Amino acid sequence: MNYENIFLKNGRYVIKKKIYCKEITYGTFNNLTKAIEQRDILIKNRWHKNATTKYPKKQHFPKYEVKKTEDGYLILNKKIGRAFGTYKNYEYARLIKRILPFYGNKVNIEKIEQIAHKEFYKHISYNKRISKYHVIYKGFVRSTHDRLDDALYERDLIKKSDNEEVSYEDPTIVHDYKSEKLPSFEYEYENITYGKKMKNRYILEKQIRNQKIIIGSYPTYDLARLIKRHLDNKKWNYSEVYHIIKSTITIHKRDKHIREHDGYFYIEVLKDDEKIIYAKYKDIDLARYVKNNLVRTNWRKKFIKKFEKKYFLNKIETEYYYDSTDFFMEIS
Repeated sequence: MNYENIFLKNGRYVIKKKIYCKEITYGTFNNLTKAIEQRDILIKNRWHKNATTKYPKKQHFPKYEVKKTEDGYLILNKKIGRAFGTYKNYEYARLIKRILPFYGNKVNIEKIEQIAHKEFYKHISYNKRISKYHVIYKGFVRSTHDRLDDALYERDLIKKSDNEEVSYEDPTIVHDYKSEKLPSFEYEYENITYGKKMKNRYILEKQIRNQKIIIGSYPTYDLARLIKRHLDNKKWNYSEVYHIIKSTITIHKRDKHIREHDGYFYIEVLKDDEKIIYAKYKDIDLARYVKNNLVRTNWRKKFIKKFEKKYFLNKIETEYYYDSTDFFMEIS
């Protein structure tokens, strides 16, 4: 009889399993037969606690889905409104999705990404001396490759021939790794989260001295990654972190009181539940310049013509950049 994952403790039978570096207890039983039955049900259902495996609703594992976006793949939990990513590779995103439920609602995405990265490149090593990838299986070098995608393909062929489980969507075929960009072979921290309801949806955050700090939110994934890499290079120096946070806040605030409508940029303020429109312009830079001066002069409308004249005389250009990486040209 198979007693795997069943342990005797104080005269009772406990079902436990370590999955993706997480030890999970699945219940305690007075009867060994009942424990074995429950263990077998769990095996058939990938060790998930849910209605099928007969667990109360409050113990059910969260459900995630992978959604394709223009920037890559997001992993979403619609019920609690959480999202992780984006990730450039579909199978890598699916692997993270597969790991997430075992961590419940207490998710350390950096740890999960590291586990996924290790699993994704399992049995693959890189030989720096000869600049080639080895497939090492059961202690032996089974093949050597110039390309990482070829090594992954060969690794999966070996796993299938040995009846080892593969993680990709269709286990009946060997996945073609050439179709998408692969994750970096050296793990990169990708904890840029996605806020669906936010204008700037890509949120960069960092754990610094046991404190999670939100650096800022950005309109594109690539911009968030660019800033993250810059801070990595600066070793997350406090003054540089503060500079980026302050700059990001300034950028977010620069279009406050400016609304775009029908090709015009309106400068408007709500006072005593009444909307006051100060001016409208085709030029966003002019609208920003006038708005900033109105704020500086406590919204004195009589100075608007003066601000406009000064703008054109001096050919003022916008101080900030927003929807491109130009703002961070000096750090790219």
